[in-house]
Amino acid sequence: MWRLHISQRMMLGRTRPVRSAQGGYILGFVLVAGVLTFATGCARQGSPVAALPPLDAPLPQPPGQATPYRIKPGDLLRVKFLYHPELDVKVPVRPDGGITLQVGGDIHAAGLTTDELAQVIVDRTKDRLREPEVSVLVAQTADLKVYVMGEVRVPGIVPYREGMTPLQAIADRGGFLDTARVDSVLRLSPGDNEYQGTRLDLAQALRSGAPEDVELRPGDVLYVPRTFIGDVNAFVRLYIRGLLPVEPRVGAGTSF
Repeated sequence: MWRLHISQRMMLGRTRPVRSAQGGYILGFVLVAGVLTFATGCARQGSPVAALPPLDAPLPQPPGQATPYRIKPGDLLRVKFLYHPELDVKVPVRPDGGITLQVGGDIHAAGLTTDELAQVIVDRTKDRLREPEVSVLVAQTADLKVYVMGEVRVPGIVPYREGMTPLQAIADRGGFLDTARVDSVLRLSPGDNEYQGTRLDLAQALRSGAPEDVELRPGDVLYVPRTFIGDVNAFVRLYIRGLLPVEPRVGAGTSF
């Protein structure tokens, strides 16, 4: 279950910056037959035949082009301890980039490669485990997105981009409707078993062009209301609870 934690600060907006003819079939047949004949001749002369890789084997990376994958918020990791299988775990990377392990505690994983994270876990656990050997695999990569709802032209999902601001996400969904209350936009950010709720005043940024001082995170929800939101908790319970990607547990009501 999720609960809602409400921030009481007002925030202003800031942008940071062929099929071929019959002849083709005949030519293809001749080429294939030639290759098979050549291969058969080589085999009869005693030349070793290389074993084919499994069908599901990954393709080799060209030299100099392999880029190590770096862990992102929302990824699902499989952490394995060679000599301590009881500690093996699948763990999601939280929006803040961290993970929590039974042995090792809280570790910041986002931005690291799997090898780098494995070494961090070894360093964290070697005082409790004898010569730990750890492997980390990305079991599932994150589908990073932001949800935009309410008084916008096309409510829906926006693919998350690093540094994205609320106005940029709203612009991706067609912008505000005339009925939008721009000075009372609700932002809900998923955290560790809770939603962090903040009311954003984007009116000044629209009027003056002042840069926004808010950057969104993967999984954020933006709700543009038609009227001013006084009690955020009550508003979430009445209007938004069933629309959220996950079910929140709402705490005590807080008014702005």
